[in-house]
Amino acid sequence: ETKAAEAMTVTGDFLTDMLPPKAEGMLEKKFINVVGPTGVGKTTTLAKLAAATSLKRHKKVAFITADTYRIAAIEQLKTYANILHVPIEVAYNLEDFKKACEKFSHYDHVFIDTAGRNFLNKEYVEDLKSFISFNDEMETYLVLSLTSKQHDMEAIYRQFSILPISSFIFTKLDETTSLGAMFNMAVKYKTNIAFATNGQNVPDDLIEASPRKIVRLLMGDSMNERPS
Repeated sequence: ETKAAEAMTVTGDFLTDMLPPKAEGMLEKKFINVVGPTGVGKTTTLAKLAAATSLKRHKKVAFITADTYRIAAIEQLKTYANILHVPIEVAYNLEDFKKACEKFSHYDHVFIDTAGRNFLNKEYVEDLKSFISFNDEMETYLVLSLTSKQHDMEAIYRQFSILPISSFIFTKLDETTSLGAMFNMAVKYKTNIAFATNGQNVPDDLIEASPRKIVRLLMGDSMNERPS
């Protein structure tokens, strides 16, 4: 039994070393932006990040939504903004977006929700580039659902790779037992995993990831406990 445990530990260490290291200074920049396809839970994830930053780190936060294609998404984010007692601006074009950024210039962090239209349409990602000022003050997280096939995740990544992706966020951890794609994507694209989500509750169902935590999830907690 000891040999089996030892083998698991060695395997766990090997897999941990394969993953890109944890991102430095996550949620530190002024603008926090989430991108990704429809249906992955971007808006809820953004609310979780904002809530964690506001409630746990006591930062002054605001929302901008650029998801003007889905009225429901605007209403959903407005609801979260009300619950968290934080302001929200809706941006219909680049001018609106810039005005909203100026309005929130004295806030610690501004969380930006983008439209999740069809990722197979390259024009959509190009639209995002013309709409949002991607710069050194912005962190951009690509949100992917673990209920998706790896083949589709790769197609999504290729479309969004024209943007400066800081890290991955994987959602719906609680809805699947297939976690291999999460590991494969991080290794293949040398992009670290910042967070994973495992439910709908804001802000609770948010896991701050690290290579060791990801491997522990993959191996079903069978690794010997080590600091994450």
